[in-house]
Amino acid sequence: MPPAYDLIIERAGSIVVETTEAYDDDAAWRAGLMLHIDALTVVVCRDEQDP
Repeated sequence: MPPAYDLIIERAGSIVVETTEAYDDDAAWRAGLMLHIDALTVVVCRDEQDP
């Protein structure tokens, strides 16, 4: 199962957190930008990955 990522979104001065699954950081950013191009500020990995 791919790791979970939190998309941190800012809308009208409020912070919203939306969780998504992606295979890596780049895929999470791409998905976040496709959904929230005007408001995405940060992407954070929630799951620890094995080295």
